Amino acid sequence: MNWLSDGTLKFYKVSTGENTLILCDAEMMYNPAPVTAVKHRPVNTSHPITHTVTATYANGCVKCWHYPTAQCLYTIREKRQTLGLAYHPQLPKFVTVGDDMVLCLYDEETKTLERIFCGSHSMDVMDGHKSRVFSACFHPKSAYELISAGWDDTVQFWDTRQAHSLRFISGVHMCGDGLDISTNGKEILTCSWQREDPLQLWDYGSGKLIVSLEPDSYSSLLYAGKYVTSMYVACGGSDTDLFRVVDLRSHATIAMIRYFKGGVYSLDIGPNRLESKPGKRPTLPKLAFCAGTTIFEVDAQPG
Repeated sequence: MNWLSDGTLKFYKVSTGENTLILCDAEMMYNPAPVTAVKHRPVNTSHPITHTVTATYANGCVKCWHYPTAQCLYTIREKRQTLGLAYHPQLPKFVTVGDDMVLCLYDEETKTLERIFCGSHSMDVMDGHKSRVFSACFHPKSAYELISAGWDDTVQFWDTRQAHSLRFISGVHMCGDGLDISTNGKEILTCSWQREDPLQLWDYGSGKLIVSLEPDSYSSLLYAGKYVTSMYVACGGSDTDLFRVVDLRSHATIAMIRYFKGGVYSLDIGPNRLESKPGKRPTLPKLAFCAGTTIFEVDAQPG
């Protein structure tokens, strides 16, 4: 799948690269706006509808698409530039982020805004964002916790039952979807648009830095990053336009592609494959990322 500056979403067949579906409604045709993020709804028995994606747009639209029928199920219109979203892993809820420093939590079943997360008016307390927010991530083991990051050089920790953040990590300048939490909920991955320490791991409980993963040969200003498995992370960025898979045990790059015709601004991870047998090398899921105007699919297996 690819998303474009004219407000359309395009689906491609992996085996042939054939464009099989275009999603665009009348609203986007008459008032086109760049798509800023797309997320698949998590596969979960609590969600009544499957085969859907939700997209955010620079004009503030949030659209849920049922792609087998090419139908827009509903549209939420925010009064801001909406820059990203994240689904709750267990509940039919999602949060959107944007240029107004605010996180908005929506209930999918009622299609309503459930809560707004923001900083207080106190100038002496850092309990929310002070600039654009680009990335958010729910805690995989908690029904109430999430984190977010953006231009104000902080990662903010939120509880969905409270309007203001509880604590924060400083020194992380994020310009894309470069925030993730490990599946056990104990570590945070930050992929930052900064020359020093762009790739870092943090302890979720204490907020303390675990390690800064130094680049092997080429540094990059990172836009996107995710856990591939508990042992590997993938990231991509610009300046040196590259995509990289890093082994968290050795801190070594096991796969890297560079010299694209543009930066790597988004990436995603395919479904997990079956676990390898004892004595066999681990098997990683396939990865896909966009660099410039090209979509790449990668089968990055450790040597």
